[in-house]
Amino acid sequence: MPLLRDAAGRLTRTQALAGVALVSVGVLVSAYWNVARLAILRDHPVPGWVFWPATWLLLGTAVTLLMPAERRTRTVTALTFGVTAVVVAFAAGIALVAGVLSDSSSRRGELVDTAVSADGRYQVRIRHWQAMLGEDGWDVVVQRRDGPGTTERFAGCLFAESSGDYERVRSVEPGTVRIATERGPISIAFDPATMAVTKRIPADLCAGYG
Repeated sequence: MPLLRDAAGRLTRTQALAGVALVSVGVLVSAYWNVARLAILRDHPVPGWVFWPATWLLLGTAVTLLMPAERRTRTVTALTFGVTAVVVAFAAGIALVAGVLSDSSSRRGELVDTAVSADGRYQVRIRHWQAMLGEDGWDVVVQRRDGPGTTERFAGCLFAESSGDYERVRSVEPGTVRIATERGPISIAFDPATMAVTKRIPADLCAGYG
């Protein structure tokens, strides 16, 4: 009887560890796609090189722990992690293709203005949209153009009723963007290395639409 109780305890602990691994995968997925729409994750997203390997390790661990102890041999464990790697790589490929295909169509509004820094490394994109009653609004995105892929960050938005009409991008420099509006200039600051926006457009200039 004590032996059976110990075996049941070990099984429960193993299942608990598998559950923790699966919950961790869920948390990672929520953070990677920013399901909660958190500003900190929008400005500091989880890197893909962290997300996908971590997902693979956690899933492989969970599947292995859920197996009966007598089947959890080195060969089976290696095979499990191998199959899990293929599944995660396939999912990453689908996510990459979907992201590329929806990159332009999924964004709010129509691209109406673009400005590039003198060195060609940074860019600002302005997208125009309309609120429910037809009021004009503009999303502002800062983007790094060099490197293996573009990196962009949402820097806030303008709403005509609060900020006045958008006029033009006055300047784009490493770390700084200046925008002209009907009611005066607005400055945006970002980290040139990480593209994290350190000074966004004030929220009251977008009337809660940002």
